[in-house]
Amino acid sequence: MSKKVLFINKVSTASVIPDVLSGIGCEVTGAFDDDTALHRLEYRPYDLIILVENPGAESWAFCTSIRRMTSAPFIVISSGASAESCVKAIDAGADFFLRKPFGPMELTARINALFQRTPVSQPVQLVS
Repeated sequence: MSKKVLFINKVSTASVIPDVLSGIGCEVTGAFDDDTALHRLEYRPYDLIILVENPGAESWAFCTSIRRMTSAPFIVISSGASAESCVKAIDAGADFFLRKPFGPMELTARINALFQRTPVSQPVQLVS
């Protein structure tokens, strides 16, 4: 059974993250803004949420909204985020905050760590 991942990409550039997720057997659903993401969370359960945020954005406020709707683990990704922004996002409910750049192996390791904490989850392997 594949894991269901909500991938929220608020950055206008293309991302390879959905390809990495698909490569490890995840079913990826995309959202490009807060309203769409919250709507999708309201109507479907997800095993993982990944939020790619614009540099300098206050993602911690949106993390609070996500955490109110679901207990699913989630990762915030941003470039140029301050240490304070990272801490605020984690305090608001994010499980990990990744600063760009990072590689697919690091992302996969963090996803595995989150899935291992979920009783019915199985670790995923990076497919080359």
